[in-house]
Amino acid sequence: MLLKLCEYNNWANSLLLNTLSEAAEKHAAPIPDYCIKLLSHIANTQGIWTSRIHGTVPGLSVWQEHDLDTCRSLLAETGNELKDIVKNDSAKDRIVKYKISTGAIFETSINDILFHVFNHGTYHRAQIAKEMKDNGLQPANTDYIQFVRS
Repeated sequence: MLLKLCEYNNWANSLLLNTLSEAAEKHAAPIPDYCIKLLSHIANTQGIWTSRIHGTVPGLSVWQEHDLDTCRSLLAETGNELKDIVKNDSAKDRIVKYKISTGAIFETSINDILFHVFNHGTYHRAQIAKEMKDNGLQPANTDYIQFVRS
């Protein structure tokens, strides 16, 4: 199931990126700042969690903002890393010890981290969809059922 959720997460992020790019071209207007902020946050978070799983220091901060092209690159890179972790890490029950931005230290299984990352993306994609609607833009339908139907 984690592999399917990973594939869904990558599909939904790609669809959202394409929709935002098309909206910017079609309306010749900038994408709402809050959409970029949340999309950047999704990309950063995926990078931070993959770094934690690999035991390396994240090179991104949680709310660091990027342009659409950088988000696309980061999401592709981290999406592939997440897929590799899901497919190849035979120790998904392994506990990862990490420090969050406040300095607090936690320990979480890779299974729970992966589920969190995929759920986190869904949560923020919904916020982006609402922001797009509020700004007169047509959001992407990134519902899981759309993914399994395609």
